[in-house]
Amino acid sequence: MKAALILSLLLLATPVHAVQNHLLIVSGIGGIESYNQQFSHAASSLKQSALAAGIARENIILLSARPAADEDPGHRLSEKATITQVLREIDARAAAEDRVFVVLIGHGNARGDSAVFNLPGPDISADDLAAALDVLGERTTIIINTASASGPFIKPLSRPNRVVITATSSGREYHAPLFGDYFVAAFGAPGADRDKDERISLLEAFDYARHEVEQNFTSEKRLPTEHALLDDNGDGDGSLDPGEFNADGALAQRIYLQPPWSLESGVSVDFMAMLQRKQTIEQSIGELKQQRDHMARGQYYAELETLLLDLALLSRKIRAQGG
Repeated sequence: MKAALILSLLLLATPVHAVQNHLLIVSGIGGIESYNQQFSHAASSLKQSALAAGIARENIILLSARPAADEDPGHRLSEKATITQVLREIDARAAAEDRVFVVLIGHGNARGDSAVFNLPGPDISADDLAAALDVLGERTTIIINTASASGPFIKPLSRPNRVVITATSSGREYHAPLFGDYFVAAFGAPGADRDKDERISLLEAFDYARHEVEQNFTSEKRLPTEHALLDDNGDGDGSLDPGEFNADGALAQRIYLQPPWSLESGVSVDFMAMLQRKQTIEQSIGELKQQRDHMARGQYYAELETLLLDLALLSRKIRAQGG
């Protein structure tokens, strides 16, 4: 009780800023009309999901290879220079605590050991995008590349406090992936909400899309031609099977399209204190797992069991209050 009171006082004493999410959607060239329509539909669906999740309209920017009939007058093409410019604009108006999502929807192809995302005009490479993202500094950043041959984007983009998701595991997986459509659809699919908190985390969306891709190939009796990766621990190695307590997945499980709760958004001090406590427990679990090889087996599992029990009980209380 004393610790919770101290935390509550600290929260009240801290200047309040409602953390905002900023979303940049880049729809690339399709090559043929069917892909143009597919990419346009996925981009529009993601924009609608973001609006429904509570991201402010002014914080959503959609760049496309060509303007749609109902596109707003301020439409801009998804050109390489425009992507760099928009990231500068986001940096200029986003607070240090804000989160930035960048989603690439389109085709890609391998270039030697690297890869590019196909745009009208010059394509953007993994290294080009990494350099453009440097303007965001240490902000929590999420990059999702749903294109073919997107695996090589993992290593150049990997940083601490950053989630990188690719639709494929290498540049050799060059067939048009299914992953992107399923990933976008996850934010409106009740089946993706594994923990039943009425929100879809990035990890839940990733798992949902990966499962749907696997089911598609299985049902059609085909060998999979794509294997999605997720990296969120900054080591540059994406995981095929991330999890909340695995090498990758802990950060992705804590990030949602919905802007994070804050005192300014109307939640109580007690609720914020519980969220802070939950984050501390999750961080402790991650640190404990990293020490596993240096601990006695019994001690490791005893400490892990205590932390998991505390987390389960606290998560139940948070869900009971609508979180």
